[in-house]
Amino acid sequence: MREQSGSRGLFARRLVGMTVALLLAVLHAPGAPAQLLDKLLAQVDGRTVAASDIALARALGALGFASSAAPIERAEVERYVDVLLFLQEAERIGISVEPAETDRAWAAAAGRVGSEASLRRWLEEHAIDPDWARHVVESDVLRSKFLGERFAAFVFPSEEEIAGVLGPGQHDETAREQARARLIRKAAEKAQAEWLDGARRRAAIRILLPDGAALAPPFASP
Repeated sequence: MREQSGSRGLFARRLVGMTVALLLAVLHAPGAPAQLLDKLLAQVDGRTVAASDIALARALGALGFASSAAPIERAEVERYVDVLLFLQEAERIGISVEPAETDRAWAAAAGRVGSEASLRRWLEEHAIDPDWARHVVESDVLRSKFLGERFAAFVFPSEEEIAGVLGPGQHDETAREQARARLIRKAAEKAQAEWLDGARRRAAIRILLPDGAALAPPFASP
């Protein structure tokens, strides 16, 4: 329960911050900065997607995003919305992440940047809360576990299906395992797509970045 409460608290704080920023931008209120560093891009059942969320996921190579300096487009916002749907369902069905799993994922993210020190320095330079960055990494682990435990774990290819992938002739166990893995991946991806289609219909989703629009990320990847 502590993990889920922390996740909800983080999203709640970001919802307040992004809502304030959006209102300042729309109303041109006195004291508003000349150029906002962040922008609200979507809302999903009360959770938010900001430009900084996508920029940080890119920087960390997390949540299915790769490092990029390109403008943020609607397709990336939609992809992040899907991530939130996965995370909500993972929390609902009680999938959790062990601290050691997050530690390994954090080390991998630091390795992609160069080193732990490099990552910490980059976070400091951009005034990014390390706890927020670590939460993104933890969420990436949760997303991966959900996709595995909710879909792939329920796929059991038959011997006939494996033989159909391999074709005629003799095949060693390595080839059989590779064929089995391909079948599992294909079936899991199909089940995931069907689930996601339903989840999108059930969720209250509002995407604020128009079709064809693009937005410069608030900070560059390392």
